Amino acid sequence: MRPIVSKALVFIVCIGCIPRLLGFQDSDTYNQEYDLYEKAEAEADATKKKALLLEFVQTYSQSALDPNISYLYAQFYQASRQRGQWQQMATTAENFLRHRPDDATAIQAATQAYQNLGNTRKLVDFGSKLYTESPSANTAYLVAQAYQSLNDQVNFRKWAQRTIQHAPNNLEMLVAVSNSYWGANDLARAVEYAKKTLEAADKVKKPEGQTDEAWTAQLNQIRGFSYRALGEQAYVAKNMNAARENFEAAAKHDVQNDFAHYRLGFIYWGAGRTDRAILSFAKAFVLNGPSVKDSRDQLNQLYRSTHGNTSGLTTVIQNARAEVGM
Repeated sequence: MRPIVSKALVFIVCIGCIPRLLGFQDSDTYNQEYDLYEKAEAEADATKKKALLLEFVQTYSQSALDPNISYLYAQFYQASRQRGQWQQMATTAENFLRHRPDDATAIQAATQAYQNLGNTRKLVDFGSKLYTESPSANTAYLVAQAYQSLNDQVNFRKWAQRTIQHAPNNLEMLVAVSNSYWGANDLARAVEYAKKTLEAADKVKKPEGQTDEAWTAQLNQIRGFSYRALGEQAYVAKNMNAARENFEAAAKHDVQNDFAHYRLGFIYWGAGRTDRAILSFAKAFVLNGPSVKDSRDQLNQLYRSTHGNTSGLTTVIQNARAEVGM
């Protein structure tokens, strides 16, 4: 049996909005609004029910019954969600949002649908609206990922920082923001987030289902990445002792951090530690990172100037491969 809902009880859905709703109840059309709501609520046919609910939001630009209409309409998102019909879910939500653009339930449904459809632009739009309605780490993270996939680094950083405000130990976002600033040649901000990453790495717990070995390896790679940024800041400032310490820490945590080996090559060379410099350039070369060409040139030049030829360079490269686990 369909539950009986009185006109008075309808307002229970949004008690916090009573002052606003009372004003609407006094409107000339309230009785018609209630009649249409009651008709939609009683309709057993899903297609007709949806049509009646859309008729309501099309006819009345604002109503005290909006929370109830939204509640009834939400069943159509759930049906699409259960069947994995994401485009239908997106369309259903958009049809409602055309007339109630700030409806949080519809925004949430549209966001989820476009996420599953891979429609990043739509995801950004609806995710941003959802965050405005209900700020959370998950929503900020969702929008940050969307902007990252669009390679919109400015907006990515903005939303990643919002994610971090809610979840300060989110290693993924901390690393990504630091790397984004690195790519923008903003070394100071890259270091700022690298330091936050190192702090978070000491606090986070191992995710369920991940082995101790895999978790340790992941943390070491993150630490290596972070020390690389600290090393580069010191290197640019010509503080070679601090640069060496940080790049050595980066290479210790992540032996395959090619940039750390590349910089250590120059640092050791400048300190007269030629053999260490040659091995460091060789490691950077075999790791085949962005600095591979320059690493090769520096390796050849330094080895030749030290030994007069390159006949023993093959052995050095083999040793470098072994030391970086290749």
